Amino acid sequence: MKIAVIDFSSTSLSLLVEEVSGEMMTPVVGLRRSVSILGYLSKKGKLSDRGIEKVVDSIKFLIEAAGKVGADSVNIISTASMKMIRNYGEVVAAVKAGTGLSITNLDGQAEAYADYIANREYITLGSSLLLDIGGYSSSIVDMANGSMASMYALDIGPAALFQSFDGMYPEKDDVKKIRKKIDKALEKNMVFPERTFSRIILVGSNAEALYSVYADYYAVSDPSLKTMDRKKLRKLIKHLIISEDRALILIRNVPEKVHMLIPAAILAHEIAEIYSAGELVVSDKGVKDGYLRLLVEESNV
Repeated sequence: MKIAVIDFSSTSLSLLVEEVSGEMMTPVVGLRRSVSILGYLSKKGKLSDRGIEKVVDSIKFLIEAAGKVGADSVNIISTASMKMIRNYGEVVAAVKAGTGLSITNLDGQAEAYADYIANREYITLGSSLLLDIGGYSSSIVDMANGSMASMYALDIGPAALFQSFDGMYPEKDDVKKIRKKIDKALEKNMVFPERTFSRIILVGSNAEALYSVYADYYAVSDPSLKTMDRKKLRKLIKHLIISEDRALILIRNVPEKVHMLIPAAILAHEIAEIYSAGELVVSDKGVKDGYLRLLVEESNV
């Protein structure tokens, strides 16, 4: 049996198809369509007709791709931050009319739990904190504790942080404001006060984009390892803030995320610094992986 999950987020629509045989799950195909919701939102927070059309067309494309590899079922999920769309109901209705499928919107904790399920293998590494860098929100999970009480969804995604400053890139003073906003969110929600973790597990397309820039900047010989040193990440951020050629490395590696990359980098580094984690590891599994696994586990109950 092959199961497909389409993830509708604020920056893209992505597809994962896995073949399920007993307890074995094998990835079949993974695709991503970049659709930045930011570019189609009105000042009142409504998604334009053109934006809705782009979403529906992209979902149709991914459903067709799932069909070509023999998917037996297709599930569509959206992240918690998509509730920022004031006319979200219109988007859901348009997708239903255009594809016949409904969208399941995950709340913050459900999203964090799916991240946890997808990355349970990291539990064996010991003291690890998972950070899913979304668009408008981010999930934070203590990997050693599978209870909902150890999972947080905060409004500190790079798209939200991007709105903290003017222009395409933050200046030195803007970085301080961003860090304070992150610190305030953690303190307000009492996210693991006075705790330390050995490493941060980074999840999401923004984390993958950040690693691409990191690997390029440091000419990493084996980029498949996808690990970053906290001190080196700080040096990279400094380069991205003050260097005149910062646009070159961003456009070369992540042209679709030039406005999100620096806030994402600051967020990742600030979380690592607050919790004294010296290493950051980028996972290739996220919400849709965990959601797919939950579907399989529920069907086997």
